[in-house]
Amino acid sequence: MNRPMRRKLPPLLVLLLALSACPADPATHLEKARELSFQRQPEEALREYEEVLSLLAKKDGSKTRVLLVPALKGAADLCYLELKKLQRAVELYQTLVRRFPDVPEALDARANLADILRSAGDRRGAVAELSSIVQSFPDAPEVDRFLYSAAKDYFELGDYNQAIVEARALQRRYSESIHVADSQMLIATALSLQGDPEKAIEAYAELVDRWPDSELASRARFEQAKVLADLEREGEAVEVLVEALRTHPSPKAVQLEIARLRKRLAVRRLPEKPAQSAFWPSWRLNAGGQTKPN
Repeated sequence: MNRPMRRKLPPLLVLLLALSACPADPATHLEKARELSFQRQPEEALREYEEVLSLLAKKDGSKTRVLLVPALKGAADLCYLELKKLQRAVELYQTLVRRFPDVPEALDARANLADILRSAGDRRGAVAELSSIVQSFPDAPEVDRFLYSAAKDYFELGDYNQAIVEARALQRRYSESIHVADSQMLIATALSLQGDPEKAIEAYAELVDRWPDSELASRARFEQAKVLADLEREGEAVEVLVEALRTHPSPKAVQLEIARLRKRLAVRRLPEKPAQSAFWPSWRLNAGGQTKPN
């Protein structure tokens, strides 16, 4: 009995079948993930990024960082910005900064981590990420913004000493920063809340002197006047408020405060026991202040 002859497959088909049997290529999945992200298909893109991470999970990170870094960053960004899978985003960002702390992508990862942690109520965790940015990338663009954010976080935590320290560090290291005037306002407010009114008054005055044309100048005058009023220095407070009135964004509020302080000042200046009534002649008053009968 004759057996059927086996036909040989064409060499090209053999090669294609061999390639299809090979493990998937991480680079191919990475490129596909990027294309899907561009096409606004986040769920599909995330699956491709996760496939890259799965394929590279047991390989040496130093040899595969060219693929791992963009895959971790891309997947984390999708989870955070598009899919709102915050827990997974945190895991991916933390993996990125732990394994590759010096890559530029780590800066963005830490910044996003700080935002997520702050939104979740973990301001100290946010501060830790911001501090890592400042220490690891001191010359990076906008690093002054992260230092100012750290100062604000300390302020919100009620740690006024550390808020002042960070704000002054910003002024020393990044003197040309657009956040320098804001940091001075933060310092003055923190000093006031610390119960150091004299230094607070000086700090507000310094802001006005250094940035007289800033929109913060009128606000600083308004806050300075409040501190002066608390010290019962209403006359000085009114003078400061008159200056603030010219450029303050809420002139009515300034006018009301001026009127309130002038009234308080007038009341303080009244004698406790007037020597003579403005309404009753003195001869009609007895020693106790009661009117004499006609």
